[in-house]
Amino acid sequence: MKKFAIALAVVAVCAIVFMFNVLRATQQPVAAEPDPLQQGRQKLHAQLVASEQREAEIEKQDWNSITLLRDLISAHQERMGKLAGNSQAGEIVAHDRDAIARLEKRIQDLAQQESHK
Repeated sequence: MKKFAIALAVVAVCAIVFMFNVLRATQQPVAAEPDPLQQGRQKLHAQLVASEQREAEIEKQDWNSITLLRDLISAHQERMGKLAGNSQAGEIVAHDRDAIARLEKRIQDLAQQESHK
């Protein structure tokens, strides 16, 4: 009986240790190096974020000038042309399309304001 109790205690301790290790392993993030494709995506996303910040500052400065807003549209179109063959640049191209639509709307608004003067 004593041997059975010891064996049962050993099995219980092993089960508890095993469950603790499984629980801890599921809670800790897996640290793996990103593959080259993921690294490229991360780099493009970081470039997009930096570009969005610069563009926001430029737009604020040029917001009331039709000519300068057209220049911004041209810059977006040029970048879209350069990225046309890059299948990983979809996020940047979508940003450029949205920016062009926003800038064209602003140009229309400015043109209407000028025509009412």
